[in-house]
Amino acid sequence: MTSEDTRPPATPAARLLTGGRLLGHPPGAGALVVEGDRIAFVGSDEQARRHASGAPETPLHGRLLTPAFVDAHLHAVQTGQMMAGLDLHGVAGRTSLLDAVAAYATAHPGGVVVGQGWDEREWPDPRPPTRTELDRAGGGAAVYLARIDVHSAVVSSALLAQLPDVSSAVGFSADGLLTRDAHHLCRGRMDRLFSDGERRAAARSALERAAACGVAWVHELGGPHLGPLEDLTRVSEVGAGLGLGVVTYWGELGSPESLARARRVGAVGLAGDLCVDGAIGSRTAALWEPYTDATQAAGPAVATADGRDPHRGARYLSDDEIADHVELCTREGLQAGFHCIGDEAVAAAVDGLRRAAARLGSDRVRAARHRLEHVEMVAPADLATLAALGVVASVQPTFDALWGAPDGLYRARLGQRAAGMNPLASLQSAGVRLAFGTDAPVTPVAGWETVRSAVQHWRPDERLTPAVAFDAATRGGHAAAREDRAGTL
Repeated sequence: MTSEDTRPPATPAARLLTGGRLLGHPPGAGALVVEGDRIAFVGSDEQARRHASGAPETPLHGRLLTPAFVDAHLHAVQTGQMMAGLDLHGVAGRTSLLDAVAAYATAHPGGVVVGQGWDEREWPDPRPPTRTELDRAGGGAAVYLARIDVHSAVVSSALLAQLPDVSSAVGFSADGLLTRDAHHLCRGRMDRLFSDGERRAAARSALERAAACGVAWVHELGGPHLGPLEDLTRVSEVGAGLGLGVVTYWGELGSPESLARARRVGAVGLAGDLCVDGAIGSRTAALWEPYTDATQAAGPAVATADGRDPHRGARYLSDDEIADHVELCTREGLQAGFHCIGDEAVAAAVDGLRRAAARLGSDRVRAARHRLEHVEMVAPADLATLAALGVVASVQPTFDALWGAPDGLYRARLGQRAAGMNPLASLQSAGVRLAFGTDAPVTPVAGWETVRSAVQHWRPDERLTPAVAFDAATRGGHAAAREDRAGTL
């Protein structure tokens, strides 16, 4: 007699799904039993019926049933605000952008005009709109329009009047273009212009979109330059109400105070968008050599206090700060992590991990499972270090789909260096664990699209197989949050 024959009838909460195709299982295993919020059994239709005798049955009619996706890099409040605001992807030029601002401001009087997605590269005249032009188009409204990579923006006078400290920060330009510290300050302080209810509504819009894409878990990446600490609680509570899992990270440099803040809201790490550098599109990713098109940069070149060549991008954290942060988080049992895109920034993050391992031992660093976001320009020699120290690469395959082609953004900004961008297969082959995300609102919330982008990488030698890509979009996200038991049926 088998255990199935002696099993008592299913609980009232049990549900039976039959006649499907289960990813990762042999053809005969086309059914499962769900009890409450757990999958209790996987097998053939007849096995499942015996296991859950009397349970209500739903036929799948041959449909594919898979684990849900995990978006390992998301900014829910900002994504929802962009969804409700101005979508500027594809605007044909400065005039079209200003017309869109005018129409939105007329339809939404008294509010803040929030937009994202403009990309000046294809405009007939690649000059972003000025503050004066935004003032005129918005009719005096507070206007914030982020570039497609959300590492620079143009803003109106009315917005600056409500955020006066922005004008004294590095990266401020009187014509309304904000980069570097000025942009970080602007984004981090804009929370005061929106109510708790508005921020929760924005988070709900973003998470509902995620659920519609088959995403059941998200990693919410917050930080002082993105919004208030309370946003992590807002997103977690909204997610719980929708039945979505939310893992939160707080991107602030390690200190007793930041540790206390992270623990107060249940963040699993001082990680995520703790920025070593910026982005390629805004020319703020930190490079060893200047941007190929540095002389075409919009706005003045801003010299740094340490004499850094402004045409090599921006560094927001020093080598010592990175290493000390990894060491502190390792000691405290939290994940450390950094936003790093340019080759200099990624090298600095990897060196910080090495230095922490030299102080504490590789085993302790490996057990902490630290993570790096983006990792777009990583030296081949550093791949082995990332693998040996158990670091998760939280990557965004859609970046390659949008900007990686031979005539794309990366080639325009970097020349021949663009050929090494987003080395997904190299990371995977070296033994580095991959987790996929979207960095929404930089790219849209998605599920299958991340898998497709990884499988269709513009460089054939960096393409992932569908199975490996799907694993990174599901189990990889759980592993990135130090949860190894989830992500399979």
